[in-house]
Order: sequence, then structure tokens, then C-alpha cells
Amino acid sequence: MASIPGPLPAPPADPGQGAWGSQPIYSRADDVAFAKVAAAASVAADAAGWTHASAHLNHYLENSGKLLTINAETVLRDVSAADTKANSIAETEIRRITNEASAAQDYDNPAQFQSQWSGFYITRALSDDWFFAMGGIHLSVTGVVTVHNPAEGAELSITAEYKVHVHDRYNWDGDKSTEIAGVTVSDKRMGALHTAGLAREYDIEGCSGVRRYEGTVPSIGPMNLPGATGGRDGERSDPTR
Repeated sequence: MASIPGPLPAPPADPGQGAWGSQPIYSRADDVAFAKVAAAASVAADAAGWTHASAHLNHYLENSGKLLTINAETVLRDVSAADTKANSIAETEIRRITNEASAAQDYDNPAQFQSQWSGFYITRALSDDWFFAMGGIHLSVTGVVTVHNPAEGAELSITAEYKVHVHDRYNWDGDKSTEIAGVTVSDKRMGALHTAGLAREYDIEGCSGVRRYEGTVPSIGPMNLPGATGGRDGERSDPTR
């Protein structure tokens, strides 16, 4: 098999609340006070078992703006609807390559693919933890497909290997209020920590392990593509949890 390519460039980020540190210094006193509320929300989230929400909020409050790399397999395992969406993207690409190879009778030649980024929103109904950790995310799938030369009268069979990529921009760009484990915060107040230079927006990205599928491509019904794997052991000692 050929190597699995990386994803396309990340989708453009929304504007957030404004430029980091753009607030006048004289207007930041209330933000300094609110930073303590935000820190309390992180502690409360961790106590409630929302470990990823707590870790992502802590990274925001650490004020570095550095990329946070996450275990995408964990997101996809915890939010099964996101995993289903990712495999739907993969199936679309696999079917496209299979149809093109069949039409051209181009067999046993590995073909790479990179899907476009596709938006997905993690609601509280899907996961409280990941809702507060990320909310709206983008998914992309990259991989390589080999369509095998069929014996006369036989169905086409393929070998596919692919990865799922997750991307998000951690910011507070809305005008809503929410409660994080008993602590009420608003997008405006949380975003103001960024413009006050007390916290910093950052990118989040992660990649699943390699998923492999060998078999036919059914003309009716979905393909039985592999799903997310892995357990939660050790996550509390993982700084990217």
C-alpha cells in the first residue's frame, strides 16, 4: 500500500472575540477577577468527570496559544455520531475511487485520497465533556485504496487504509451563557480573557490510528467500516486528556 497522506490545510478559523491583548489595560480589572471564576469552572468540570473540558479550559488559561494535540480516537469513541460521520466521509471517498478504477479498469494500483473538511457539532446530548471541550469541530479523512483485479464474474474487492483527522479552534465567539458543572460563564466574559491578554485562543488537532478495510464494496447498503477503538485507562495522567 502507498502511504496515507496528511489532511488538507485546516479550515479558516472564525474571528473569535478579537485580537489577543487588544483591550486597553485600564479596562481589564473585571477580567482579572473573572479569570478566577474560569479557573473554578475548570476545577468543577474535572470534579464532574469532564476531564477533557477541564484540560482544554486550562490550556486556554495557560495563555500560551500553543497547538493542543489530542487523541482523536478518544473523541470518536466517546461521540459515536462523530465516528459515524467520519466513516461516512471515508465511504464516499472509497466508493469514488472504486468506481473510477472500475471504469478505467485500473486495478492493483494504490490511489490516495484527501477529503475536504466537514463540520460537525458535538451537542450536550452527545457528550457534556466534549461539548465543553470543543463543541463545533471539523472532520477529514485521508487514506489509500487499492482496487484488486477481479476474477471473471467475481465482485470487485478492495483494500483500504485511512485515518480520521479532527480540527478545532478553541475560542469563545458567541453571545450565549452556559453552566459548567455549576459555574455560570458566558462566551463574552470568557472571550474577554483573550482580548485582555489573560488567556489565549489556540488550535486543537488530532489523528486517529490507521483503519483498515478489506472486502467488497456493496452496491446496496453501507460498508461495514471499522470504528473507533481504545479505552480510557490512563487518561487522567495524560496532559492532552
